[in-house]
Amino acid sequence: MKSISLFIALFGMQLTAVAETPAQPTTQICQTTQLIAAEKFDRAESFAKERQPGTDGWRAGIGTWSIVDGAAYAKQEGPSKNRPNGHEAVCEHLVDLGDYVLTGEFKLGASPQVGFVCRDSNKPNLHQGRVVITPTAIWIQKMSGIAKETRREELTKIEVKLDPTAWHRFTVEVCGDRWFARIDDHTLEATHERFKDRKGRIGMVARGEGAQFRNFSLWSAQPKS
Repeated sequence: MKSISLFIALFGMQLTAVAETPAQPTTQICQTTQLIAAEKFDRAESFAKERQPGTDGWRAGIGTWSIVDGAAYAKQEGPSKNRPNGHEAVCEHLVDLGDYVLTGEFKLGASPQVGFVCRDSNKPNLHQGRVVITPTAIWIQKMSGIAKETRREELTKIEVKLDPTAWHRFTVEVCGDRWFARIDDHTLEATHERFKDRKGRIGMVARGEGAQFRNFSLWSAQPKS
């Protein structure tokens, strides 16, 4: 009887694991090859401990990150001696990837701006690029440097109208020198040599307070033939 109960419990756990594995996303320029991480952001354990050596997972770094209504909730860092203007909230996954696909959902809330970003594999990791989203515009920018040395160049931009109170679906694809982003039905693409560099960190950022994120999946990828 105990053996049967154990079998049922284990079988149920396997079904749950299968059910929670995200399906491969529909993509434009990249073909996904391996699931790197999948996270709903519905519990405190969704965030890894930033300073714990060898920790995988989503590291809630700068700013304050918490779980509110079953999703990650971002609040930027306030002004300080080292950062007089404060700093946008940052949550990243440590990786060692070339091409990748990142999917998920976000809600702007009271936040004026969110972004999906990557940094290179240098030490420290230097900014590479990001897609930036506001209630009225979306753009892709190439980046370099870190901290006060950060430099950015806007490559392409579209005007949109996004409801800050609604959940929006996004897909970011980076293959070779190409960056493709889909936000709901809005799409845009940019090309830059900087995007070819290997990625050491991939994640999201948010200004102000109130942005939320959920149902993320991160994949390694290769260009579609």
